[in-house]
Amino acid sequence: MSHSLENSQPLLTALEALARHKKIRILDYQFAQFIARFESQPLVVLAAAIASYQSGQGHVCVLLDNNRLNILFDIAEYERHALLSPILEAANTSASQWHTDMATALSVSSSVGENAPLMVNEHRLYLQRYWHFEQQISRFLTARATQFTTLDIEPALSSLFDVDMAFCWRQLQQLKEQGLQLTNFCSDYFHLREDIGVDNQLLAQYLANVDSPAELNELYQQFLPQQCIDWQKVAVAQASAAQFSVISGGPGTGKTTTVIKLLALLVQHASANQQSLTIELVAPTGKAAARLTESISGAMHRLTIDDELKSLIPTQASTIHRLLGVIAHRQDFKHNGANPLHVDVLIVDEASMIDISLMSKLLDAVAPHTKLVLLGDKDQLSSVEAGSVFADICQGVANGPNYSEGTKNWLSQQTGFAINEVCQEQTQHTLIDDCLCLLQKSYRFNEKSGIGVLAKAVNNSDINALQSVWSQGFDDISLHTQDKSQKAVVTLAALGYQDFLNQASAIDNESDVAGLLAAFGQFQLLSPTRNGPLGIETLNEKIEQQLAKHQLIALNQGQWYVGRPIMITSNDHSLQLFNGDIGIVLPPLGDERQLTQNRVYFKMADGSLKSFLPSRLPSHDTVYAMTIHKSQGSEFDSVVIAIPDSWSPILTKELLYTGITRAKKSVEIFSNAGVLQKMALEQTKRFSGLSSLLAGANTHGLSP
Repeated sequence: MSHSLENSQPLLTALEALARHKKIRILDYQFAQFIARFESQPLVVLAAAIASYQSGQGHVCVLLDNNRLNILFDIAEYERHALLSPILEAANTSASQWHTDMATALSVSSSVGENAPLMVNEHRLYLQRYWHFEQQISRFLTARATQFTTLDIEPALSSLFDVDMAFCWRQLQQLKEQGLQLTNFCSDYFHLREDIGVDNQLLAQYLANVDSPAELNELYQQFLPQQCIDWQKVAVAQASAAQFSVISGGPGTGKTTTVIKLLALLVQHASANQQSLTIELVAPTGKAAARLTESISGAMHRLTIDDELKSLIPTQASTIHRLLGVIAHRQDFKHNGANPLHVDVLIVDEASMIDISLMSKLLDAVAPHTKLVLLGDKDQLSSVEAGSVFADICQGVANGPNYSEGTKNWLSQQTGFAINEVCQEQTQHTLIDDCLCLLQKSYRFNEKSGIGVLAKAVNNSDINALQSVWSQGFDDISLHTQDKSQKAVVTLAALGYQDFLNQASAIDNESDVAGLLAAFGQFQLLSPTRNGPLGIETLNEKIEQQLAKHQLIALNQGQWYVGRPIMITSNDHSLQLFNGDIGIVLPPLGDERQLTQNRVYFKMADGSLKSFLPSRLPSHDTVYAMTIHKSQGSEFDSVVIAIPDSWSPILTKELLYTGITRAKKSVEIFSNAGVLQKMALEQTKRFSGLSSLLAGANTHGLSP
């Protein structure tokens, strides 16, 4: 045994014990063992184990801060375990000693060009590859942030965003017929700002007596452009000028509408200049790509441009992996810095799901001339793998836009809005700020929507609002704190899937399959965890038993019974099936009727339907219940969320917000009220240096 290994052997023994207890991964222990071959200081070996462990927890780096180091690995649970005393002793070392030992370690580099497994940068410790990913992303963003091309787009913008008075009139009539309040009508349909002191009650009284489209138009003409703000219009203007832009917004804020109008503006400009554009639409998963395809196709008819121009806008989305070109058995892609994508405009949806490794590879493949637009919700869960790239990029827009003076002036000229009045009070401005736009108006959820009020309370960690929302008479949300047993959850879920399974049993031709897959999206049971009484593994088993009891499924057919919903859990590029794709087991249909074995039908990323033999499928799970993480990129009419009775660190406000905002019509939550409140207060913390790198970039902006 080498002298280095002898010094670290007690520590390695302790780490091995942690791996056996599944407090760390075997990989973390093995990485520490590898580093111990070169290092004489056990502290460096411990740091290596921590860096590996933290990457598995989603962190890009470790802060060399003693207060954080001594709580890693859930050490408190094992404090009395004598075997772990080397870890406790090392973790209680002063932060200055960590820095000293890191500075002299052979396996740790501190400057560009050195090749070592670990990297120290200021007070952060990285696995070398994550440091390179972070630096590459920062260089790309800061370089692109200076590239603005401002044109006179005011006429085209006005045409795309003209208020459709006939549509507004129909909506007003519908609201009146349903007896709903009209207090938000002008802000919803005329984009009237809510901060200018208009008496909404008085407006509602006036609207109640409006009896013609002409009279409604007269009211609209009374408002000045400076009194209105349409954030979708602002986002389109900003993204038209920027070579790189980010459009973030919660559910119902119109990200799809925004991007299709942006594409309409771009193809109009290109056509006017006898140019053509190669446009690609992508998302991180097949499920998200299929949803983007459906959304774009559905929004196309609302565009006010010629059909010839509409035909230039693609409606088909694919996955990022497919766009980049997967190379079998390798982590690299066909497209990279040496072989960039041949794309003029690249739209990336659900960007919050992209981890640091994939984002780095995507940006590396973007050609210098390509306009890149990232879409997503900055408040959703971060990627499953390491990093929170989208949230880090969006730090500057957390409290609203922070545009430079020149950018504000140009946006005001093009949109007609008083941009200066709706931006943050001028704070420190960074390069990236002019590239960000936040869609702030939800057109799906208003004051009549409990889902919207609940999501806002959770996102703002507003416990008073969270406590009071349940007693405000909303009919689209409910909280079960008394009967929150597994039996109650399973009973409700079985009822929720009843219509879907009845429809599945009646399918006899392929033309019905698309409707069945859509029907599965009417209801979904979500849980934060895989294990435990309310974990998805137990819930799926219990739901199957309940459905069989009520003769909605036939378990005597075996595991591949008709109606079984499954979710793919790993990527298979040869089959074009990806993690998160949902399929339904059905009998052979169409030309395959002569076959005896049931097949699994999927809606592919291009919108087509395809069936597979069960034996050909990559890894998969039954999905009557799915984790909230896996639900990202999906929407369901009704959602039930089952939360464990005891709180754990994985239960955060981002998890709760993501679960709630998967619902379009109703949410039911089974939870202890105390756990729910603690979730709303617990913010996900992912350590990285990207937001600091972007915040430290030199300021710029369009010339005032």
